Amino acid sequence: MVEVKYVLGIFGQILFYYICSISITFFNKWSFSGFHFPLVVSFFHMTLVSHAIWCYRTVTKSTSGKDEITWSLFFKRVCPTAVSAAVDIGLSNWSFMYITVSMYTMCKSTTIIFILICAIIFKLEKFKILSVVVIALIAFGLFLFTYKSTSFNLFGFILVMAASAVGGLRWVLAQILLQRDSLGLTSTLEFVYYVEPVMAASILPLSLVMEGSDMVLSPDFILAVQQESLHVLFVVGVGATLALFLTFSEYLLLSNTSSITVSICGIMKEILILGLASTVGGDRLSPVNMIGLVVCLSGISLHVYLKYKSSRLVAEVERQGLLDSDSSSSYTHEPDIGGK
Repeated sequence: MVEVKYVLGIFGQILFYYICSISITFFNKWSFSGFHFPLVVSFFHMTLVSHAIWCYRTVTKSTSGKDEITWSLFFKRVCPTAVSAAVDIGLSNWSFMYITVSMYTMCKSTTIIFILICAIIFKLEKFKILSVVVIALIAFGLFLFTYKSTSFNLFGFILVMAASAVGGLRWVLAQILLQRDSLGLTSTLEFVYYVEPVMAASILPLSLVMEGSDMVLSPDFILAVQQESLHVLFVVGVGATLALFLTFSEYLLLSNTSSITVSICGIMKEILILGLASTVGGDRLSPVNMIGLVVCLSGISLHVYLKYKSSRLVAEVERQGLLDSDSSSSYTHEPDIGGK
């Protein structure tokens, strides 16, 4: 009975994550097609999420016993992570004004390429031939997917690919913060608490420079009647709520499963989004584009499989190490990690 309840619980968390992620993707596409200030909206999303997390942490801090991090860690580690995250989200939302959901989803899937590159640069991953194969598969798949696409927009493509590149740096910096105990920031909720306000502060200057004057002169603000103003506030509020739920669903799923599970769920989510975009959103894909989709997803799947094998190997080595430490003194030799 416990096993069944656990499986049903994980299934419910995955479903919750899918609903939040897919909903915010299509909602952002819809809202930014009528309200042309994605950077300003992103700022309000981040601000509302940071306030919600702050309220939650304030209430739970007395029981969790969490200490504040040092200013040195804040400026050296948290701020670069937050700035890269803000640029990633801002450019991603901006690209929705120019490209379809299908194009956005496929281009954002290439973030894994930049994660691999940044992980190798920061020495979190070793350079391997199979990593090159993964990168080549995803890059070639993206080329086929965008080849003679009727919905291709160069500026939107540049925006989303820039977001993917910055996103690769973002997730590597986040991994360093979350996985190094010496930094004292291993809780995902604590991570969001410190990062989200800096994200809002980072995107504010960019939103004011790029959209400030247009927003002030927009009929949505100057000539808007009360009903229209309330509609704008409602749209922004719904987007912020979805962003908060997505953040919570990612944290919930990651804390109860593993990064491998989240990665596999991400692949299935992208397939669902592409399917919905084609059937409901009206996106049209040629046979060449479909082949590109398969090739790209194959590269992502290969990466997830390699990470799974690597994690299993590490777990086996750690288990063997524990067995060796508990065995008799006659077994004093080092375990043969290489194996046959």
